[in-house]
Amino acid sequence: MFDRFPNLKIVLGHMGEGLPLMRWRFDSRFAVYSHGINLKRRPSEYIGRNILITTTGVCSPAALVGAIEEVGVDSVDYPYESSTVAANFIEQAPLSDKIREKICYRNAERLLKLKRR
Repeated sequence: MFDRFPNLKIVLGHMGEGLPLMRWRFDSRFAVYSHGINLKRRPSEYIGRNILITTTGVCSPAALVGAIEEVGVDSVDYPYESSTVAANFIEQAPLSDKIREKICYRNAERLLKLKRR
């Protein structure tokens, strides 16, 4: 699907539903069991490029840092469950101010083409 529609973006919540942690395994298993499917990229390359993630209620610094390491800072955004819990989490997460800004709103502005007033 992503080869046919390379600009297609899918946004998954809950820190990507575990996909970022499984990127290596997707490539490993696809190399052995591709079932005749040909892709232009390795399966892991679609995660972070076409499949973007939000934190959505996963307030774990380790999960956040791991997700950023796997999919990149331009692929993580920050909708949330409880405003108080999520705001405290994102403010205290071990991130630079520049990365925090991208996660909190710059990525959504870019992806959704939002204009700030």
